[in-house]
Amino acid sequence: MLLPVGAMVIRGAERLRRRKLRAALGGLALSLVLACSARAQTADLDRPLDGEAYSSAAQAYKSFEQGNYQAAANQAAASVSLRPDILRLRLLLIDALVAAGNLASAEQATMAALATFSSNQELESRQSSIRQRLAQQPAGEGYKALERGDPKAAVRAARKAVEYGPDVMSYRLLLLAAQLADDNLVGAAETASEAIKLDSGNYVPLVWRAYISQKLGNRTLAVADFNAALAVPDLTDAEKKQIRLIASDAALASGDARAVQILLQPYAKTDPSVVTRIGDADAAAEGKATLKGDGRLMPMPVQDCRDTPYGSVCSLQAPLVQSIATPIDKKAEGMEAAGKAYEAARAKNYSVAIEQAKKAVADTPEIASTRLLLINLQLTAGRPAEAEATASRAIAEGVVDAEIYAQRGFARSRIGHDKGAMADWETALARGLPGDQIRNVRLALVDTALKAKDPQRALRSLPRVGLDYDFTIRRAYAYQALSRKEEALRDFRSAERLSVTNVQRDGAIQAQINTLLELDRKPEARAIFDAAIARGQLKSIRGADVAYIGVAVGNDKVALELFDRAKANGALPPRATIDAGYTAMRQFLNPKAIAYLMEGIDAKADGRINIDDQKLFETRRTVADLTRVWGINSSISYGKVGSAPNPFLTINSPASTYTSQFGSELYYRPEAFGNRNGALFEVFGRLFETLYDEAGGPTGLRTTQGMAGARWKPFSDHNLVFEVDKLFRLGNAARDDTLLRAAYSYTVGTDLRAIDTHWPTWYIYAEVDRFFQKTQLIGLFEGRFGHSFRLDPISRNLVFFPHAVVAASYDDSFAVRDAFSAGVGSSIRYWFGETKYLAPPSYWELTLQYRFRLAGDRRAEGIFAQTSINY
Repeated sequence: MLLPVGAMVIRGAERLRRRKLRAALGGLALSLVLACSARAQTADLDRPLDGEAYSSAAQAYKSFEQGNYQAAANQAAASVSLRPDILRLRLLLIDALVAAGNLASAEQATMAALATFSSNQELESRQSSIRQRLAQQPAGEGYKALERGDPKAAVRAARKAVEYGPDVMSYRLLLLAAQLADDNLVGAAETASEAIKLDSGNYVPLVWRAYISQKLGNRTLAVADFNAALAVPDLTDAEKKQIRLIASDAALASGDARAVQILLQPYAKTDPSVVTRIGDADAAAEGKATLKGDGRLMPMPVQDCRDTPYGSVCSLQAPLVQSIATPIDKKAEGMEAAGKAYEAARAKNYSVAIEQAKKAVADTPEIASTRLLLINLQLTAGRPAEAEATASRAIAEGVVDAEIYAQRGFARSRIGHDKGAMADWETALARGLPGDQIRNVRLALVDTALKAKDPQRALRSLPRVGLDYDFTIRRAYAYQALSRKEEALRDFRSAERLSVTNVQRDGAIQAQINTLLELDRKPEARAIFDAAIARGQLKSIRGADVAYIGVAVGNDKVALELFDRAKANGALPPRATIDAGYTAMRQFLNPKAIAYLMEGIDAKADGRINIDDQKLFETRRTVADLTRVWGINSSISYGKVGSAPNPFLTINSPASTYTSQFGSELYYRPEAFGNRNGALFEVFGRLFETLYDEAGGPTGLRTTQGMAGARWKPFSDHNLVFEVDKLFRLGNAARDDTLLRAAYSYTVGTDLRAIDTHWPTWYIYAEVDRFFQKTQLIGLFEGRFGHSFRLDPISRNLVFFPHAVVAASYDDSFAVRDAFSAGVGSSIRYWFGETKYLAPPSYWELTLQYRFRLAGDRRAEGIFAQTSINY
């Protein structure tokens, strides 16, 4: 909000908010509170707290925890009166008074405590905080006094605020405002000088003192302070412009047209904030108008104060002005209409402003500045189509000016006519624009060309030499759009060197990293990212976005730290919770990964993120895998002897006869290390038993075979498993032996799907087994290729999989060691056990196949069937 200080209605940075301090001390045990503290003064250790002092203190802490702060303060005061040598009791009294809103008593209690515990940092810190809060009340009273037109009360209140907060610039500016409202220019000048001493790097009090000197008739001192304000280091271009405009108002009021021309020379004469001022100065310099020459008539600047995370920040802006030149020729009516247009614009009455500007155009049709005034007002009023028409009419009527082409370009850009906008800007640049406008027009032209996917035109529009950050990084983006990535990378690096703000620097670094990733130079991208993090850079980018960069370059450790920090600060986007979960999983932090992924699932349920059902299913599948600790696999199979590894000692059945076996496994996956981002380790126990033997071989308990072992899947992305088993005999037809096994599988489409109702499915499986006591070497291969169909009319969790099968086996215990077959078959699988957070972790499956012998032993052909439960 911008309000003239002369009206004494400065609202800004120091709008006072009445807040109640709420302390949460519930986690602090009373025994710790009343015990001797390592941070307490030596006086705390003289003797323990007991008796009535102890009782009062205990009750005070209890009242504090219950939110009864006034009672806590009274009880703490009683305890302090009995034991004034206990620092923590003093701190309790102060905190209770602050929480109760009794700041004056808190200040008195702090001063009394400092008399006993001098230079204590905790007390001094509390005193500073209390004084800052005490300052807020008189400051608020000062603002209210200004609003109701009572400047003397405002001065009294502001002085009190300054007394409490002598280092707060905004309180001094409040005092200055009150003194100006009280017409106490001398006092205001003294306040401005004190504010300058407080912060010599702040231009605001310098400009105020210049204004006051001008009002006091001391033009020399005013000019000196304006020059000093312009010399303050690190001013932004906008701040310099406002200082020059305010100094120009002072020069115009003093009749110094030449000074105005010098001050405003860097800016286009058609700039809405410049046109009236430079018009008056030019008219006076050319003898077409006169100036009154009374410096005390200078208009007052407008002060804007706002709250920031670093405190209150105030800035000044030049007021909207009307022409103060007295025209000597007939064009006065047009100038007067233009002045009225500015006055209406200041009141945001754009319809009136536009009508007055149209009158100014009608009175002075040959003057380009009035045409530009109308165009700018139409753009400001959100009427770009009218602005485009006004500019086109001016060009058609012969008022051909480079700035009119430039403004028509901006109007066309806003109505989506990008091609016409670029043509106008190119014409404006060719005709010649003021220096400050050339840059803006070039930037707009380049941005629009990039938006229109015309990077070659963007490159042509860039200046040939003297590229700063803005032009360099745009050239980099143009090269990137042309797939000239090495050149883009070069310019992104140059942009980093040319950056003047953290935002610019961090944007250039991010662009370098992304370009290197596109070039498949991930190690270099990682090095740049790590160096930037080590230097404390990239902080202008949202933490979660930096975390994504970390994930992209492979620095999951830093990425997870950033995800965690964003979550702790309440700044983690709901969508990022899933990515944070996978990052934690890659760091083997499964509990944290599960928590993040479950939060993402909740966010989907609550509508806070928009992911499709398949992505949700995959997230739930990951949670199911991470939370699995144990499981049971059981199966009953039917097929030819030798079609699978046979753990039994006695093999009397011919290879071409059928057998049926039951097998069951209980496995355990250790929580601490059993699942490391998909690399698995499990221990297990198994039982096998032959249920049927066509050739009359042993069945039942005689064939019961026990097994115990462990298996290890060392790779996250490859399903290669190594296994060691110890076989022990439970039935007399079983065997004692040691088995080493290696297995590999590759699957596509074997899991349930959430969106698709049918999908291609295939897998291959290979296994090598070596028995040692009874030497035996077995090799198996099977491939299934088909299509899965979800049987939704029955259940969305029921899948039918018809397929072709090829198989091969090798067993050196048979006379014909190898067997090859192919055939057809089908499986039906039912998934179950799902919850909100878990995809179905268990399934029952039935498979039936008929295989035809291709080569080798006849055990390769026939019916093969299996039913299994994976729980």
